[in-house]
Amino acid sequence: MRKALRFLIVLTALMTGSCATVRMIDYSQTSVPQEGGYQFRQITSEEQSVWGPMVKKENGKLQWFTGAMFDISEDGEKIVYIAGTPGQNEGNVYVRSTAGGRSSVQRTFNISASSPSFSPDGNSISFSGTFPGQTKSNICVINTNEGSAIQHLTESQSGLATEPVFSSDGERIFYTRGISTTSYVGTTPYTTVLYSIWSMNKNTSITTQYVEGSSPDYITGDKLLFTKVNVTTGNGEIWMLDLNSGQETLILRDNERGFSTPKISPDGRSLLCTGASTSAEGPNLDIYQINIDGTGLKQITFHPGTDASPVWAPDGKSIYFISQRGTPKGTYNIWSIDLTE
Repeated sequence: MRKALRFLIVLTALMTGSCATVRMIDYSQTSVPQEGGYQFRQITSEEQSVWGPMVKKENGKLQWFTGAMFDISEDGEKIVYIAGTPGQNEGNVYVRSTAGGRSSVQRTFNISASSPSFSPDGNSISFSGTFPGQTKSNICVINTNEGSAIQHLTESQSGLATEPVFSSDGERIFYTRGISTTSYVGTTPYTTVLYSIWSMNKNTSITTQYVEGSSPDYITGDKLLFTKVNVTTGNGEIWMLDLNSGQETLILRDNERGFSTPKISPDGRSLLCTGASTSAEGPNLDIYQINIDGTGLKQITFHPGTDASPVWAPDGKSIYFISQRGTPKGTYNIWSIDLTE
C-alpha cells in the first residue's frame, strides 16, 4: 500500500464487547437485512483493482485513511479513482463513465497517487502524488481528458500534502498537510504527525493555513467541513469552519465511535461521512448521513465489510461509495445506491 496512506488516519471506536466473538466475514453478500430496500449497483469490477482505505486495529481502536478514495464529476457522468496492481506501491489515476461497463482511461503512470478530485467544470483532476524516489507527497493537477503533463501545485520538503478539493469557483484548492515531529522519552524516539488544512490559490500560488484537521470538503458560501481528532477520546469528529470569521462548529461527536471524510449534499442540508460501527463479525466501517445542524444521524450501510468514502450524486438522490461487498475476497469496488427507498 502506498506510503501516503500509512500516515493519514483517524482513530475510532473502542474494540470491546463483540470483538471477542469475531467470525469470518462473508464479503460475497451484496446486501444485508438491515439495509432494507436499498438497491445496490456495482460500478467497477474486480479486474480494475480499485484501491480502498487501509483499515487496521491499533491500541484497541480502528484506524483508517480519512481521504476520499474517488470522486464524481458535477455533471454525474464520470468517476475518477485510484487503481493499481495489488502489492505494489504505485496507484494511478483512472477515469471512467458512471454508466458502468469495464472501459476506463489511465491518466497517470508510475506514480503513487491518492485522493483524486474533479474541478467544478470537470476538466481537471487534483490529486496527491508521490513520485519515484521521493517520500513526500504533493498536490498535483492533470487534465481530465487529454495530455500527460502533471502540474505540481505544492513542493513540500517536510511533510505530506494530500486530500485536495476545489472551491466552487475552481480558483482555490483546499488540502491536508501533515508535518512529522519527533520527540524523545529518554533515548527512545516517538514520531507523531500533526495535520492541518491549507489552501492554495491557483492564480497567485498564495498558500493559507486554516485549522488543525484533515479531509476538507468545501461548502458554497466559503465554509469547510473537516475531520478533527478529539484528544480525549481519540475519536474522529466532524466540524465546520467559516473561512471568513474563523468560527468552528461541531457537527458530529460520539464517545464510542469515530467519523471522518464528510461530504456536503448538493442542497447543503446534510452530509455523508464514514464512521465506525459494530456487526456480528466485529467492528468495521459504514456510511452515515446527518443534517448539517447536527441532528438526525442515520446509519445507511451495515455490511460486515468496509463501506467508506461516500460521495453524493449531483441530483442528491443517490450516493456512491467504496465497498468490499459482493466479492468473495473482499476486493474493493465502487458501488451506488438510491437513497429514495
